[in-house]
Amino acid sequence: MLEVVLYDRASWREHLLPLVYTRPVGDLRVGILTFHEKWQLLMQSPVTFYTETYLQRKFVPPGSGSLFLVLRANLCPSVALVQALVDLKEGCVLKQGEDWLAYKVNKWHDDTIVPQLEVVGFQGEVEQVRYLEDIFLKNAAQLRFDYHLLTEGRESAVLDTSNTVIGDLLFAEEDVEARCCTFNTLGGPIYIGKGAVLEEGALLKGPIAIGKGARVKMGSRLYPNVTIGPKATVGGEVNNTVMWGDCAKGHDGYLGCAVIGEGCNIGAGSSNSNLQNNWGTVDIYDYHLREWRHTGAHKVGTFMGDFSMCGINSSITTGCVVGVGAQVAMSNIIPKFVADFSWLTDQKRERYNWEKFRAMLRARAMLRNERLREADIDILADVYRITARHNEEIKSTK
Repeated sequence: MLEVVLYDRASWREHLLPLVYTRPVGDLRVGILTFHEKWQLLMQSPVTFYTETYLQRKFVPPGSGSLFLVLRANLCPSVALVQALVDLKEGCVLKQGEDWLAYKVNKWHDDTIVPQLEVVGFQGEVEQVRYLEDIFLKNAAQLRFDYHLLTEGRESAVLDTSNTVIGDLLFAEEDVEARCCTFNTLGGPIYIGKGAVLEEGALLKGPIAIGKGARVKMGSRLYPNVTIGPKATVGGEVNNTVMWGDCAKGHDGYLGCAVIGEGCNIGAGSSNSNLQNNWGTVDIYDYHLREWRHTGAHKVGTFMGDFSMCGINSSITTGCVVGVGAQVAMSNIIPKFVADFSWLTDQKRERYNWEKFRAMLRARAMLRNERLREADIDILADVYRITARHNEEIKSTK
């Protein structure tokens, strides 16, 4: 039996912090699906993870297959790449330049085995999510790829006739509730997951994905290249953004060129900047470098780690990185970097007490009638300890 292993136990994963403090790279969502979900569908095989040790308590490690296809976890699938992986023979490694992309072996080995394998060159284009901004920059292409992967040969559920549909690339799963909405698919497809609710007056311009059980509130304006994760809530104006599941931007305000983690909440009236007043390219904080990295992009918005929140009417500066578990309530513009588990107000900057943070998670789960899994609490506890060390090493803020 073939087992697909998504490999990220490597230093390059740190460029994707804080989002991968709480998940493997293979569990990142780019497009409609996570990498894990994409490769499971494409290869019709179970998928496991070779990632940081503390994450393996939740994300299944490799070992049950009789043949292993090991993939660099940040690879974006394409038709050409999938065919090359299908054709890859046992004992071979697929490479482009000096980087290995995948290898196939009959016994689980980490990448120390790569020099012993027969090299197969890949000449096609390879898209990888190397940095935080790549998540929204590569999202539109993956939205289109996933749309065809999920809908080929299937028929959409029929939506209420009060909706306006422009173009023919709208696909809705079962039990979608949508009335008096406008769906413009001329620029790209729109996918709506099972049980999603789109309230009156919502305007959507594809490519867009609305996840299973998500809610799009009345009068929302969703521009191209937007992914709303499962059970997330969105309102206001959103553009070029990926929102994880169970997070909320439920009110008016602008969110653009952004990636928002699981369990986050953006207060009413909050907006972020994605363009500097000097029209220059944007620097962001990079955890791997422990300093500012030049993105080369002119439009870069906000990145927010899991379970972080900002208060009402928050003003978020260009290229802002907010770590895991941060609480921010400021009348001034939020700084470009907010460290993990920060408690940041106009009056004080301190570290969120772990017991108070855990109590908040339990209260949140109770209010939402959700089960809080101990594995998730354990991972967050590990992240709390890891980030305490990192915070001491931070050189500067901007």
